[in-house]
Amino acid sequence: MYKQKKKTNLEKSKPIAHWIKRKLILITTAFMIGMSNAMYNEDKMTNENQYRIEQKDKKN
Repeated sequence: MYKQKKKTNLEKSKPIAHWIKRKLILITTAFMIGMSNAMYNEDKMTNENQYRIEQKDKKN
């Protein structure tokens, strides 16, 4: 009936390129979330220390 066309090299590389693109986006997203969490924890820790120092000054 119908002859099936053989896949060209470009068609074979599309799934591989798509897979690599997805993995890069995943890694980038994880890195950005990790950095935002680190910055949040650093700000939180800085503000807590400032509050403790002010409380110690008031007691003295």
